[in-house]
Amino acid sequence: MKGKVGLAPGTVIHTGLNRHEEVKILITEFSEGQYREYEADSIDDCSPIEKEDATKWIHVMGVHDIKIVENICSFFDVHPLVVEDIPSIGQRPKIEAMPNGVFTVLREYNIIGNEVHSEQVSIVFGKGYIISFQESSADIFDPIRVRVRQPRDRIRNGSPDYLAYTLLDLIVDKYFVVLEYIGDTLEDLEDDLIEEGSADMLTEIYKLKRILLAFRRHIWPLRHVVLKLQRDVPMYVCDETQIFLRDLYDHVIRVTDHIETYRESITGMLDIYLSRMSNKMNEVMQVLTVISVIFIPLTLMASVYGMNWQWIPELEFYYGYPVFMAFMLIVGLMLLAYFRRIGWV
Repeated sequence: MKGKVGLAPGTVIHTGLNRHEEVKILITEFSEGQYREYEADSIDDCSPIEKEDATKWIHVMGVHDIKIVENICSFFDVHPLVVEDIPSIGQRPKIEAMPNGVFTVLREYNIIGNEVHSEQVSIVFGKGYIISFQESSADIFDPIRVRVRQPRDRIRNGSPDYLAYTLLDLIVDKYFVVLEYIGDTLEDLEDDLIEEGSADMLTEIYKLKRILLAFRRHIWPLRHVVLKLQRDVPMYVCDETQIFLRDLYDHVIRVTDHIETYRESITGMLDIYLSRMSNKMNEVMQVLTVISVIFIPLTLMASVYGMNWQWIPELEFYYGYPVFMAFMLIVGLMLLAYFRRIGWV
């Protein structure tokens, strides 16, 4: 974001990771009776479709080439401020109504291996078109593409707003997969925490806490995005899609509820971990206290008879040494018995 300081509004700059792979553009044109899917050979393939009852879906995999982003958006008169937000990674989920379409941006989460990965997804749709942008080169919307190929699927008979809903719904469905992974990890950590606690476990707890904080930051505003999509852009969202958006809103609410529940669980686990560490420290201090209290009087007695004074009454006593050692042993055993009685040892 430092590179954008002082620039004019609408200046397009890529702020994400440095990527060098070639940008891939998948184009899908469909209507109730026709379907065509192909990869764009040139930027001219992204021009608007001429048929009124058809929908053109342009999916761009990679936003690091800002010239491609600008050229595609220019075909559909996308506002310069919207074009600026597409390659600017780290956007807060939001929705903007434009004179000729709707722009929304959100975060996609997925599990790759044993790690949680995320990337920014931008969607622009209007009459007869929908454009989706993602950061990576792996097609995150392939399940939707499989559905579009089916002639009887609702997407083929629907409008661009319904396709936009399906893209959003897929992303929200992936949230549940991530939450399931987090929930399973939390259960394993709780079981291990009950048995024993370690510094590695604390690292895992804080790692999950950071993931949930980032997750919450990107999910919480999504509720308002879905609500505005229902209420504020009626010219681009038909009545048939409204019921699906209400269902999508319900899913987002469920995701936020799960996140809050897991955050509370992590807070409880941290309290348990700190309590275990405190208890261990108390046990150590208790052992040291017992040892110290036993040896303090013995040390006192030994120090008195260790003085180099000539006239100490018991110095000439023949059995003085064994009697003194026996007395020290008796004192130590009496203190040990006392501590055992009060439950310290």
